[in-house]
Amino acid sequence: MPHAIVLGKGLSLFRGSFRLLLMQVPVEEKRKLAGADSKKRAKGETGGFLARYKMLFGGSLAVAIAVHLLLLIGFGSYTLFKGSSPRMPFTSQGGVPAEDVGMEAPPENAPDMVQETTIETNPTPSDAPAIETGTVLAVSGIVSPSMSFQAAPPVLAAPASTRIEKRLSQPGARSGAKASSVNFFGVKGEGSNVYFVIDLSDSMLEAQRGGLSGFALVKNNLKQMVQSLDENTYFNIVLYAAEYATRFQPTAVPANPENKKAAALFIEPFNTSVQTKGLPNGNYQPSIKNLGLIEKDATRLDLGLLAAFEGLADTIFLITDGKVPTTKEDKQEQAKKAMENAVMSESDKLKYQSEVAEWRKDYDVYVQELKAYREKYKDLLAKQVEKVEEAKKKGQGKIREGKEVDYGVKIAGLPAAPEEPKQPTPPKLKVDGAAVESSGKVFKESELIQRIKDIYTDYYKKAGAPVPSIHTVGYMSNPTETKFLQALAAKNNGTFKAISAPIK
Repeated sequence: MPHAIVLGKGLSLFRGSFRLLLMQVPVEEKRKLAGADSKKRAKGETGGFLARYKMLFGGSLAVAIAVHLLLLIGFGSYTLFKGSSPRMPFTSQGGVPAEDVGMEAPPENAPDMVQETTIETNPTPSDAPAIETGTVLAVSGIVSPSMSFQAAPPVLAAPASTRIEKRLSQPGARSGAKASSVNFFGVKGEGSNVYFVIDLSDSMLEAQRGGLSGFALVKNNLKQMVQSLDENTYFNIVLYAAEYATRFQPTAVPANPENKKAAALFIEPFNTSVQTKGLPNGNYQPSIKNLGLIEKDATRLDLGLLAAFEGLADTIFLITDGKVPTTKEDKQEQAKKAMENAVMSESDKLKYQSEVAEWRKDYDVYVQELKAYREKYKDLLAKQVEKVEEAKKKGQGKIREGKEVDYGVKIAGLPAAPEEPKQPTPPKLKVDGAAVESSGKVFKESELIQRIKDIYTDYYKKAGAPVPSIHTVGYMSNPTETKFLQALAAKNNGTFKAISAPIK
């Protein structure tokens, strides 16, 4: 309350008190006082009414001043306090102001309810080739194999009752992560820590799958899937080919605009030409237990999965033509111990020395033949190099799995070059006449899938993380490879999709 108002109320109170005192004086007494007062004024005396009642007047004045001061102090203090304190018209329980309560407003375009996605059952174009007979999908329903692929659908927040939301409440889930739904080449799944595992092998570039332009569509669709992720969803990309695997990032990152743009730039350079096919090297070496011993020059599907496991992915999307590396039982630890007592028999040693001596002779002959060949056909060889360069510029060339690109250049009159002799294989060391083996039996498909499950289950359990779902897409895979991918998805909470025509 302003000070002027307080002062006015004090003066009003004083005037009222004074009038009250006057009203209490009897009428006859007032007359006597008035007469006495006039006499005194006539005699030149001072005093009168005020002199007689000065004690009463002084007391009333003191009371009025005290009341005024009290009102001034009280209302003035309240005014100052109110001006420096926040306004709290509404409060929550416990006295917390309503505007400070930690409650987020729902997004403007949030759907009222998100329903479980279902796999489409109708083919898109009418001329779509039929899916291979005898194919049993990991889930009921089948998506069109023709795959006239559209952009990935908008991200939908998972309802609180879904498996993903339950996972987020478990140990090992990323703090603040949000689940996104993904349409991965027709396979629909959701996750808060999503890994895209892509087969980059030569066979993915074969003409039946659309060649280089066909794989460019695979990359473009993958970019759309990354763009569709919620910014609070974590993701990573793993590319694998023969011998190697490489990751977008060492660990999953949030799908913010910067990371989405970086992911698109990461994907773009791969398989853009026959010269850049596959992976000449990789940036990933598994730190967790391996699946077994993989045959040399195999397509390293195992590395793609292990990278996702190491990143504690809760959802893994895999697209491949389905070639599964031959995996053998790992006995390297046993072999290492056995090698301490292993020896090479004298007969094996002599045989090997003889083979090496013969190989050296053959190699010397090969060097001389190759030198003569190059000298004799140097003009035709130069013409061959010129034609190959022209084919490279035109983007021609047939890709062969695990081999050099075949440009189909044939020069009349130019015979094949001399063939290099094969170097002999050293004999194995033996213990009590038996060779020391670092690998045992070859794993069957069911055994390999079980090993995959055992490895990630143990790893995730130690990390306190929920086990992942593995969704697979077989890109024109043969029946044997299709069967493996179906089982891999079915045994790991996932969905399988067969694509039997080039992606459009």
